[in-house]
Amino acid sequence: MTVQIWKTMALVTLLSLGVSACGSKHDKDEHGTTITVDAKDHDGKSVQVKADGETGRVAINVPGFDANIKLPKVLLDHENFDIDGVKLYPGSKIDTVNVNADDRGGKHKAIVKIGFSAPSDPAIVSAWFQKALADKSIAAKVTGNSLAGTTRDGNAFTIDFAAGAAEKTAGIITITDETE
Repeated sequence: MTVQIWKTMALVTLLSLGVSACGSKHDKDEHGTTITVDAKDHDGKSVQVKADGETGRVAINVPGFDANIKLPKVLLDHENFDIDGVKLYPGSKIDTVNVNADDRGGKHKAIVKIGFSAPSDPAIVSAWFQKALADKSIAAKVTGNSLAGTTRDGNAFTIDFAAGAAEKTAGIITITDETE
C-alpha cells in the first residue's frame, strides 16, 4: 500500500481509537461521530474503516486483516478539526467524516468530507468562516451558500452551509487532495 493510504487509514483509526480511549465529552445515549474510510491502494486493493457514531462499533477491513470491535462512541467537535489553523465555528459538532482515497495508477486522490452542525444560523456561520479564513490569509470565494478556497498545501476546499433544525447550520466541508 502506498504511504498516502496508510497515512489516511492510520490517522482515522488512531483518531477513532485515541478519542474513544481517552473518553469523549458526551452522554452515553448521544449520537457520536460516524467515520468512514474507503480507499484503494496502488494495486486496487481495498482498505475500509468504519466507526459507527450510533453504536460505537468499529470495522476495519484491509488486505489480510478484518476486525469488528465495540468501542465507546467518538464525538468530535470544533476543537478536533481545522483548515490551516481555522477551527470549526465555536460549539460545532462533527457528525460525519468520510474519506475516499485512491492511489491506483501512480496518482493519489483523496476526498475528505466533514459533515458538521453549528449552533447558529447559516449566514452567521458563513460570515464567521469568511473572517476566520481571511485572518489566516486564506482566500475564500463566496458562491451562494458556499465558500471555496485552497489550503496552504494546495488542496481545494469548499464549505457548504444549509439551514438545519432549530436555527442551526448543517455544513459540509469537502477537501480534495490530488498528487501525481
